[in-house]
Amino acid sequence: MILPILAAIITASFVYQFNGWLLVLLSLLIIRICCMKNRKLLLLVLLCSFFVVVRTYFYVAALEAPQEKLVQQVMQVEADSLTIDGNFLTLKGKLSGKTYLVYYTLTSEAEKEQWQGPKIVDQVLVSGETQNFEPARNLNGFNQRHYYQSLGISQLLLADSISLRKQTGFHLKNLRQHLIIAIDSKYPPRLASYIKALVIGYKDSEFDEYGSLYQEIGLLHLFTLSGLHIQFYLGGIHLVLKRLGLIRETRLVLLSISGGLLILLTGGSFSTIRAVMSFLIAFCCLTLQLALSKLDQWSIMLLGLVFCFPLVLWSIGAQLSLYFALILLYLTDLKLKAWQHSLLFSLCSLPLLIYSFSEWAIVGGLFTLLLFPLFEWVILPCCVVLFIGSFIPLPSFLSQLVAFLFQLVEKVLELLLIPNLTIGKPTFLLLLVLIGLVLISFDRIKADKKLYGLLLVASLLVVSIAHSEKGLVAFVDVGQGDSIFIKLPFKQETFLIDTGGRLTFQQAAWQRRKQKHSSDYQLLPLLKSLGCDQVDHLIITHNDADHMGELSHVLDEIKIKNLYLAKGSQMELRVFLTKVKQTKIHLVTRGDIIGEQLKLHVLSPTVSQGANDDSIVTYFQVNQQKFLLTGDLETTGEQKLLEHYPRLETDFLKVGHHGSNTSTSLAFLSALAPEYGIISAGKKNRYGHPTAETISKLREQNIKIFRTDQNGMIYYQWSGITKRGEIKQLIDFPE
Repeated sequence: MILPILAAIITASFVYQFNGWLLVLLSLLIIRICCMKNRKLLLLVLLCSFFVVVRTYFYVAALEAPQEKLVQQVMQVEADSLTIDGNFLTLKGKLSGKTYLVYYTLTSEAEKEQWQGPKIVDQVLVSGETQNFEPARNLNGFNQRHYYQSLGISQLLLADSISLRKQTGFHLKNLRQHLIIAIDSKYPPRLASYIKALVIGYKDSEFDEYGSLYQEIGLLHLFTLSGLHIQFYLGGIHLVLKRLGLIRETRLVLLSISGGLLILLTGGSFSTIRAVMSFLIAFCCLTLQLALSKLDQWSIMLLGLVFCFPLVLWSIGAQLSLYFALILLYLTDLKLKAWQHSLLFSLCSLPLLIYSFSEWAIVGGLFTLLLFPLFEWVILPCCVVLFIGSFIPLPSFLSQLVAFLFQLVEKVLELLLIPNLTIGKPTFLLLLVLIGLVLISFDRIKADKKLYGLLLVASLLVVSIAHSEKGLVAFVDVGQGDSIFIKLPFKQETFLIDTGGRLTFQQAAWQRRKQKHSSDYQLLPLLKSLGCDQVDHLIITHNDADHMGELSHVLDEIKIKNLYLAKGSQMELRVFLTKVKQTKIHLVTRGDIIGEQLKLHVLSPTVSQGANDDSIVTYFQVNQQKFLLTGDLETTGEQKLLEHYPRLETDFLKVGHHGSNTSTSLAFLSALAPEYGIISAGKKNRYGHPTAETISKLREQNIKIFRTDQNGMIYYQWSGITKRGEIKQLIDFPE
């Protein structure tokens, strides 16, 4: 059963976006079936593939839509999706059969007050412009398009105006929002966040802060509605129905209704749907006396999930939920002790975890083993009781006891916290190999054979991720800012020039949003995906926030061996620099060299005040390609640079000051004669960078232009073995 269903899934999931390795896998599956000479199985493959592919085709066609302008349209809102952060409002809603993610900037404090408070919003009148979701803008970065389309959301709607309409009355779809309001009104914010997450699967904006510790230690899955919660809910309902003396067929019907209602009340996450389907399929087999193995039941569940949500495998949460469920099927057949079971599950989970997050929580398996019984038998039942207490009176000491229990768990976790191990993101082919080794290991354990050889091979493959033979010079898309990362083949040496950062503007208190580090979404995921848990050399070109605004956070998140500043610029940063620990600080000037394997020559300045024209300018050559990185150097600085280095030439020029007309003179371009001009600028930035004047000058010199605002991350990659190199971009932007 599993082969035809997996073949159908693989075919359907990528009918929308071609993926060669998955088609290779599909071909191998079909070849395997044909070799078995089982015509019925082959026919089942074709039938499954046909129906799922047709379903996927029409599903994707319904999602796609041209960008258009909407005027005063009535939108049906998912009530529990509305969030307000400062002056920024977000919600999900349906319009003409399509689901949109709506962004709106509130214009006044009075307007914000209209939207705030415990109310149910199920209809709005909206005007705005639709926009397609973007693919990943940085290598191995977040793919907005895949994520939202996996959830069935067609487009982003940038609203010009949005107004509340009168509530149309009680709807079952709004019941979850009623529950959220009831919990918030009864309990303190922190406890309410935990109850909402555990009982109805709703993670509010505060939970991102409260749950960060669990995420860091690899325990966030305990707050994700999955098998534990569904077994508790549906298992409890089944026990009651059984005690009432109902026959199995009646119980199956009532459990199916309860499962559907449970999916509705908990927000319909893929992990919840998977767990409900698995429970009902197992009970259906028991009721109808169907002799299906656990693996066949898993396969049927997978087929049903993909048929209902064809792009479900684009969701990381769904991938992990399905894979973990599959691993647990194999583990249940092995006679192991609890600690052996936990250790093996943690190791078997490693391939998909590093493919999704590039990190491995070393102690996550141990803490899961220790805390799972506590959550199953104490915390979850207590939270369910408190949930019921939102509607009926309960003793106040109970909520205080549960809050204390959460605090106690958090204190223990803080004391025992061990940083995650950064491994890097494997290629898809390597992921398949690692998963194959996991499945082979189960067979060897069953046969009571040793695993030393498999563990050695798997360890070497995992270590090879960070020590790839590929070298990289990456112009990272950090929005309106600069950040350049250099990694030599086999991880011989790493360099980071600037960290990016947001420019801040004066705002009223009601407009201020929660502070988030942009490097958590742009720079750091890239570094971690390449297996870089430390950087050998970090250079800050000058003191502007869009070049060094994320410096403090980067220093907190990864180890930096050496930090380089222009001599003189440190005076403005002296308070900050006193707090920098375990990082050597170097003050550089013209003529200095940074690096050991790769030599970065500092061409400017001699003394710096931290301003644009005092930017550190570096020059280096790698794989017979010359690079000149100019920071925010302006025309005056360019002229001085040419005076000191009249024969300076380059292949790659990092265009100064984001393409502003204060930089990049014709004389400078003519002297350097670069082949490529790289402009780092934010998409639709308020400064109009790069200017038409700068673009015109680059084209006049026949320089091929790459822009992070249009092309996302731009990078030059070469092989340390073959020496073959090429320049790549994440997004193909038509001129």
